[in-house]
Formats: sequence, structure tokens, C-alpha cells
Amino acid sequence: MSNSQAPLLEMRNINVTFGVTVALADEDFIVRQGEIIGLLGHNGAGKSTLVNVATGALRPNRGRMTMLGEQVPLRGSPAASASHGIKVMHQEPALADNLTIGENIVLRSASERTPMRERRRVAQAALSRLGSDLDIDRPVESLDLSQRQIVDLSRALSTKLNVLFLDEPTGALGRKETDRLHQILRELAADGQGIVYVSHRLRDILEVCTRIVVLRDGVTVMDTPAAGVSVDDLSEALSPGFAENELEHDHGVASPERPNVRLRLRLGDQTAELRDGEIIGLFGMAAGPQFALLESLFGIRPSTCEAELDDMGFAPRDPRRAIAKGVYFVTANREREALFKELSAAENLVLPWLDRHSWGPFISERMVAATYAAAEEALMIRGAPANAPITTFSGGNRQKVSLGRWMFAGTPSVLLLAQPTQGVDVGARREIARSVRRIAKQGVLVLVASAENDEIALMCDRAWVGDGTNWSEVAREHGWEQEMLRRLVARTSEESKA
Repeated sequence: MSNSQAPLLEMRNINVTFGVTVALADEDFIVRQGEIIGLLGHNGAGKSTLVNVATGALRPNRGRMTMLGEQVPLRGSPAASASHGIKVMHQEPALADNLTIGENIVLRSASERTPMRERRRVAQAALSRLGSDLDIDRPVESLDLSQRQIVDLSRALSTKLNVLFLDEPTGALGRKETDRLHQILRELAADGQGIVYVSHRLRDILEVCTRIVVLRDGVTVMDTPAAGVSVDDLSEALSPGFAENELEHDHGVASPERPNVRLRLRLGDQTAELRDGEIIGLFGMAAGPQFALLESLFGIRPSTCEAELDDMGFAPRDPRRAIAKGVYFVTANREREALFKELSAAENLVLPWLDRHSWGPFISERMVAATYAAAEEALMIRGAPANAPITTFSGGNRQKVSLGRWMFAGTPSVLLLAQPTQGVDVGARREIARSVRRIAKQGVLVLVASAENDEIALMCDRAWVGDGTNWSEVAREHGWEQEMLRRLVARTSEESKA
């Protein structure tokens, strides 16, 4: 794609700050007709902020934006951006389950005075453009995720569409559904639309994108045609400088005083021996097998590999049995699977342990307060008081409460963490990493599953990289972040050729 082509979407000098944190530092971002841009960067790099400014969900401190040369007001108005053909498709589409497919497609675009026949025609035309044979009268509640994404994309196509932002669109999709989505994106680009594809799945980025932009700390560090990007180039651009050095003095193999092998895992054709006091990384693609492995160890899903805990076979049938063995799990999706919005921060933190914080039928407020205070100090939970609703806390502090539930309210022997620093700022990341290091020094074995190699590097002593079938160990040494990415991309490249 020639850089001389007039921009479709042009964002200039976009500046966004949150307190003292600079999310975007006078950034420029351009989308041209027919481009599929892969937007990459670790958590806190500025990707979501950029998308939110473009789609009107966030008002910047300063900057300007044009669509085909026409000024787009940056007032934090999604309606204004949508009127200029700027749309966003999230990983989990916000659809009305009680309505039909057709009603969802035209929900935001059709006037009440628009005849029903015309609404149905618009909905059917949008579906047909995507090659979908879904019945427009089918209830949305009956659809799987890939079908819901088709409906969400059809909704974007039912009105003017110039630029489409996709936020982790394939995180929960299988290979077949991903291939179909990519084909749709290529067709849209061929029709002149611009696509901005936000993802951590490197295979998907390299497969479908024509240009790659990498953000780090609110600044573009790479902007290049995708065809010219090597794995080493991408690894270097993605890896923030502090990740290898942060807490470096604290890392190493398990303490000689704690040589006990706590857990054995059969990973492919290899056996991983994991010892007390270690922090072990499990690195793979977004929504990859590393997350399913943690869930199976916690009894949420059937076992995905042979496991031994304390030299005995371990395949818990439910979380209660895992907890009884001292195996605790912190989910990546704190908002939907961990926290209860109607409860306070302290209540959320002690929720699984109410029997330990009670005298008969009465909850001991003093015991709850003491437990929360310990977590608050160690994790540096800030903001509202302990008895305030959890919804009044920032995302980073909500994540700390979710972690504190399993680190302080109970005492684990094995702590399973799924992307524990996901969606939190750099300061919170380091505080969480320090707390995890402290609990490991007490003899707890910690497993960190992640699709972020910098998260693994920040927290872990060593890592296993895998795609579910093949796994390999990566030692913590100079350049290991790049080595993790290199092995993962190599595996997925081999898989795509198979």
C-alpha cells in the first residue's frame, strides 16, 4: 500500500493522560483505503486508548481527527464517530439476546418510521454481503460466539462503514471460524474499507494484515509493511526494556531450602517438574491451551494433561476438591468470573472463606478487616475504602482484590494465575509481580498462564512454551523474551503448513 495515497482516517497529535500516566503521547495514526493494520503492543501500551479515541468512547486532551479530509469532532461521542463510518467490533459483541438477528442488525440504524419490510431487507443484505445464511428471524440467544460476531459485523455493514476496528476478534474462535473472519476482512479491504486489527495472536496478525503498527508506552515504535517484518523485529519491538531487568535480582531457580517437587505435568512428550517457591510461566497464544491447563488443574474442565500433586495423581473433578488440596486459581476475566459488583471490596476478597471469618452464623467484621488490611498493604490496593462497592475501584485495584482473595484470605500450596496483570497499568503490574514474588518466597508454587511474553518475563523464573501438543522449556537468560516469541511463532507456522 503506497504511503502517498490519501488517508481514509487521519489522527494527529492525539494526547491522552490519566493523572500522571501518559497513555498516548501526541500520537499520529493513519488508515488508508484497503489496508488491514495489525495494532500490537503489550498491556498499557496505548492500543485500547487509541481505539477508544477513534471510536468516540474517550475524549483526548488534545489532537485532531479527519475522515476523508472531513473534520471529526473529538468530543468523546460514539455517535459522532459512527456517523463518519467509524465502527468497532469487540471480542464479545454487545447484542440484545432477547431480539432476533435482524432486529439486532438494524437496532441502532433504523428509524421507528422505517417500514418493517425495509428493515428486513437491510438486515438480509448485510448478512448476504458476508456470505452468511443465518436466518434473520433466529433469536440471538441461540448463537455461538462466531455467529454473534457475524451479526455484530453485519450491524456495522448495515450503515456507512469506512474504518472498522476489531478488538481481539479471534481470542475465543477456532481455526475454521478465524479463517472465515479473515476472508471477510480481506473482502472488506478489497472494497475500500480500512481495517484496524488489535490482537495478541501473532499468527493471525502475520496472516491477514498488510501493515503492522506497534505501540509501547503510548508511542509508536514500529510502523512498517507486514511483509517486511521478521520474528526478531517484532519481538524486539514488542519487548519493553524494563521487563527483563525488573525484579531481576529476585529471579532464579527454586530456593535450595525448598527442593520439593510439588507438581509434575505431562506436557506433550515431556514431563515438567515444578518445585515449591518457583514461579513458572506457561506461554502460548491468546485463548490458548495454557489457560485450559490451569482450569483443568482447578477442576473447572476435564483434565488436559496428566498431573501429579505431591507424588499422587491429580485430576480434581471440581474446584472444591482443588481448593481442599491447596490449589487456588485466579481467573483472567475478573469482571465476569471473579468479582460480584453488588459486594464491597472486602466482601469480595473473603467470599470463598466466609466460614473462616465467622463465629457461628455471624461474620466477624474484625477478621474480615484484618484480612483485607493484609492484602491492601501487600498489594497496595488504593482508592475507595474496604467497605465501598468493588465497582468504585479502578481496574487495577479490582484485579488486586481478585488476587488478594487467593493469596491472603487463604494459604495456597499451588497458586494458578491466568494473565494476572491483564488490563492494569505499569505501576500495578510491578506491585502485583512483587506480591507474587513474596508469596513464592514463602514456598508457594506459582503457575502463570499468559499470552504476553513480557508478563512472563516480569514474573517468572522459567517458562514452558506450547501449542497444546508440543511444549518446550525456556530458561531465564538474556534474550529469553524474544526466544519465547520465536518458539511460539515457529510452532504456529509449522501448524499452519501442516
